[in-house]
Amino acid sequence: MFIALAIGLLFLIVWIIAVRKRPELGFGIAIGVLVAWVVLALAPKLSLHTIPVWLPPLPFALVALTLFFFGFLAWFWGDDK
Repeated sequence: MFIALAIGLLFLIVWIIAVRKRPELGFGIAIGVLVAWVVLALAPKLSLHTIPVWLPPLPFALVALTLFFFGFLAWFWGDDK
């Protein structure tokens, strides 16, 4: 319990620093935390028996698709020399 409170306090301090340095970053962090909290409340409890097979590789697929998209944009908007 103490470790969870210490980590929560550390994240709160980092968020306060982010808000003071760049308010947009602090606002984005707050929105991300709220969205994650809502998803956590609405999602069913997952265990090793109920986890979908597509969920573990999903971050790698999203990174690959994002890099592909930005590569396409760089190719499409690139210089025509």
